Amino acid sequence: MTSTSTNGGGALPPQKFLPYAAILTLAANTMNGPGITTLPDVAVDAGLFLYVILITGSVAMASYVCRRMVFAMWSSLKSYGKAADTELGTYHDVVEPNLTKGGSEEDSLLLHHGNPNLNGGDNSVAYPQPKLETTSIVGQSVEAYGKNAGVYAALTMVASALCLALAQMMLCAAILDGMLVSTTGQSCALGLPTSSTSSWIHCTSHSSMKPYAGSGAPTSLISVGTVIAAVFSVGMGTVDLDEMMGVQYSLFACLIISCVRFAYVLRKMSLGLSDEGEMMDMTAAATEEGSVGGEEEEVLSWFVGPNPFSTIGPIMFNFAFVVTAPPLVSLAKKESIAYKALGMACVAMGVLYTMVGCVGAPVANAVRNGLIEGGDDTNLLSLILLSGNVEGGADGRPSMIDLFCIGTFGLSTVASVPVYCLLAKDTLVNDAGVARMPAFLLSNVLPWLLVALTYNAAFFEAFVNWSGLLILGYSNFSLPLLLDVKLKKVRSLLGEEGSITSVVFSFLTASISAVIAISITNSLAIAGLLFGAVMIASMWPSQRN
Repeated sequence: MTSTSTNGGGALPPQKFLPYAAILTLAANTMNGPGITTLPDVAVDAGLFLYVILITGSVAMASYVCRRMVFAMWSSLKSYGKAADTELGTYHDVVEPNLTKGGSEEDSLLLHHGNPNLNGGDNSVAYPQPKLETTSIVGQSVEAYGKNAGVYAALTMVASALCLALAQMMLCAAILDGMLVSTTGQSCALGLPTSSTSSWIHCTSHSSMKPYAGSGAPTSLISVGTVIAAVFSVGMGTVDLDEMMGVQYSLFACLIISCVRFAYVLRKMSLGLSDEGEMMDMTAAATEEGSVGGEEEEVLSWFVGPNPFSTIGPIMFNFAFVVTAPPLVSLAKKESIAYKALGMACVAMGVLYTMVGCVGAPVANAVRNGLIEGGDDTNLLSLILLSGNVEGGADGRPSMIDLFCIGTFGLSTVASVPVYCLLAKDTLVNDAGVARMPAFLLSNVLPWLLVALTYNAAFFEAFVNWSGLLILGYSNFSLPLLLDVKLKKVRSLLGEEGSITSVVFSFLTASISAVIAISITNSLAIAGLLFGAVMIASMWPSQRN
């Protein structure tokens, strides 16, 4: 972390910067959510080849959207040699000295008078940064379409942050509770008595990512895992992004170590099943001979799986971090640092997603076919907890190393919660006019109360899936591209790739609409018709212009 020095009394606070590694780490940690635990099952439905193609396409899509969002934020600083007095800031007498060998625009420092980021006299050197309040998704919406659009955008941003935060918080609590069951034999929670003879304390010995399902516990629970995760995340939410980077780096390392270990364990489990003649990618003839009662075992497809269209939404959900990126972009020292770091974060997480999904698919398929004793859940962490049943662990339990990695993975998932909460808090403060303390309580404390109220609810997973599909798809991928296209016209920025962005916007919006349609109707024909209709409707305005 670096900053410019201050000169004399009355100077503005020093600039805060997030370096390349910090932006990459924060973005990657933000993508580390509940979606990663579903990837082995998703890979089975998609088929391994199609799964890799979908991950690769999602990486390219998310990187492109990030690039255009970064441009939309940083283009607010371009005055093209003219004085520009706008709500985005006041800039005069812009000079662009070639301070690097290449002398490129993105690698130069801007030296000018009237920059709100300057800390000293008229000749101070500063790195101009976009003002978050006016260049965030909400700020861009106001600039492009007016104040009413800003209100809708603010509601969308808060809803997006809430969906992401609730899903992540629930995962953190479930992981910690599952780990407690595996290490101590049980986990307990505080909840209302379900009958006149039951108590306020409810315990479970079910080691899975749904520890209290089927235990007779009520819907609302305050579990030990929930308390630990809440204390940790709320504590991180009290500091700024640049002040928590040591913790963020450590949690990112926990994520990488855990995923590598999981891939190793899942590969050993696959080989163990293969040695026992229970591997699911056996020949169809052998499968039919081994079928019982006329029920054939499903064979893991290496090309296209049985439910390919149902996997697009879950894979896209894993890259739904774009709405949380503006606070990171506004603290970058240069535009190039921001978009390169965000793009590399997409690539890094794409590699992890590919590894986890492809290696875990055979084991998930074996669980589906009832070939692993005690297996009733294809969640990634539930598969790891079953490793003792396949590898002959003590009492069917996973090794202590695996339990440790589950714990470190659980800690790594907490890293994104403060970023989601920061997005909600900034939106409430900057766009809704809420005071900082109430905004902090609404964004950092209220979501944990909602988690406790619905911790053992059967509908929570469906709520997260549908809210993610209906809100996060459009807000993460369509909205930033729409604003980029509109702001180029508002700011009279010529010579940019507007036509390409318009086509990508139309394609992504149509794809998201088709995914929603096929999820509701289970009809490929209806989804195809909706895809074509949205493509035509979204392309028509650009053709007229």
